Amino acid sequence: MTNTPSAPVWVFDDFRPGLELGRLSIPLNDARLANWAAIYGEPGTAGRVPSGVLVAAMMEAYLTAFQPRPPGNIHASQKLFFGKPACPGDRLDAEVTCLWKDMRKGRRWVAFGVALRNGDTDVLRGEIRTIWAR
Repeated sequence: MTNTPSAPVWVFDDFRPGLELGRLSIPLNDARLANWAAIYGEPGTAGRVPSGVLVAAMMEAYLTAFQPRPPGNIHASQKLFFGKPACPGDRLDAEVTCLWKDMRKGRRWVAFGVALRNGDTDVLRGEIRTIWAR
């Protein structure tokens, strides 16, 4: 993904609608699925990865895409749109983009899009809305 620990903190003015913030490859390997099952006990259905694993992968991509962030951001909401199911062993390509930003009642709102794909096939698309601290 982008940025190093010595990079400046991302601020509201850094975001532009359409800006790609980062990409990540996420393997749906045995280790990831075993960790999920150890915590939640949900092994998946007939060769399909549990939807919660996909949501966790979406959040991993978002959190990894651009750093560092200022303290005090608020995760306001998220929307999820599931596509074709993923299978154990798949490798998902994640892309994080800025969808829009807006000042509302003195607060800095930023919406991020996260797409998880298996090849050309959408597995999950998400929108994360954040009140940005500065």
